[in-house]
Amino acid sequence: MRHKLILAGGGSGTAEYLLPAAKKALEEVELVIASPRFLELLHIRKTMPMGHISELLESLPAMLERESIGIVVSGDPLLYSLCRTLRNRYPELEMQVIPGVGSLQLLGAAFGLTMEQAKICSIHGRAYHAGTIACTVSEHAETFFFCSRTQGPREIAAALLAYGLSDTEIFVGADLTYPTQKLWHGTPAQAAELDDPELCVAAVRNPAPKPVTRLGLLPDSAFLRNRSPMTKEEVRAVILSKLRLKPDAVVWDLGAGTGSVSIECARMCPFGEVYAVEYKPEALDILEQNKTRFQTKNLQIIAGRAEEQVQHLPVPDCVFLGGSSGAAKQLVAGLRQLRQPVRLVASAVTMETQAELFPLLQELPQFEVVQLAVGCGKTVGNYHVLEGNHPVLLFSCMTKE
Repeated sequence: MRHKLILAGGGSGTAEYLLPAAKKALEEVELVIASPRFLELLHIRKTMPMGHISELLESLPAMLERESIGIVVSGDPLLYSLCRTLRNRYPELEMQVIPGVGSLQLLGAAFGLTMEQAKICSIHGRAYHAGTIACTVSEHAETFFFCSRTQGPREIAAALLAYGLSDTEIFVGADLTYPTQKLWHGTPAQAAELDDPELCVAAVRNPAPKPVTRLGLLPDSAFLRNRSPMTKEEVRAVILSKLRLKPDAVVWDLGAGTGSVSIECARMCPFGEVYAVEYKPEALDILEQNKTRFQTKNLQIIAGRAEEQVQHLPVPDCVFLGGSSGAAKQLVAGLRQLRQPVRLVASAVTMETQAELFPLLQELPQFEVVQLAVGCGKTVGNYHVLEGNHPVLLFSCMTKE
């Protein structure tokens, strides 16, 4: 029989912000696990300092067989904290959760920032890129950030300046509720010169939030052409639909050819980053010309074979595999090893490519295959007929759940 588990928010770490309900519940369990600053606030006979979360998660079920346990985390356990991790790892675990007053609420209180319409984000120990920060701020009146020692107000400010959001205001709070508390607010240009505090949170106020505008799709005639292959616009439209792009997506286009898919992705992801990988000189030449033609500054052209270049690229959200020159198995294996799930769409015209891709992708989550057989109108004398293009198979899936 498992004993009781209490997960309590300790607030900022001072006695005033440890809620009476949390203190009472923790004093009734047999073992409390917390960092030293929280253990000092409690009068508990048996305690254990908080170590690595992975080790705690592994040993927790066996520990609960022996005794009741209370775990104290900083801030609020329901917000970018341990509650979700425990629920995902042990969905059947019975747990009493006691919320706490978190640092974001304290920051809002210090500056009078209300949170009912705010967007809450974390750049603490998480991979992110500047476009994601800028996209989020662009769409919301207030955006609150959990920061870290290496990713803080200065990085937020740099992202805002890079995407033309200089009219916003940044608020920073460090060591909140402690004697060493520091509060600061100013423009992104001023924040870019700050020395980031070791432990802080930040908020950005945008006086003119608005939804991100996405541009419409382009006809084939809009692109410059040479003998390099180009994905037809009807097929391109379905590819873009299957990629499920977000405005701040990081996209790889592997085997970019003329660059029609890359250009469309760059236009649909104004806060994103698109990497077009191609090794054929003729294709690289027309790809550069099309990038210049459409002024897609968020598109980077990578010369070389995909299997050699992708290890140097930022982790993607979406990947289009338009050509692999026999390296599909290696590329798919590499994508599956990434920590985050990736949306993958691959096209196949030849039977050889179809036979290569199907066994690689069929067992992956959300696997779909669609055949597109497009016929385009053509005038023959006094008549109109449909002239068919080569059928194309589109495979789509996620690399993991």
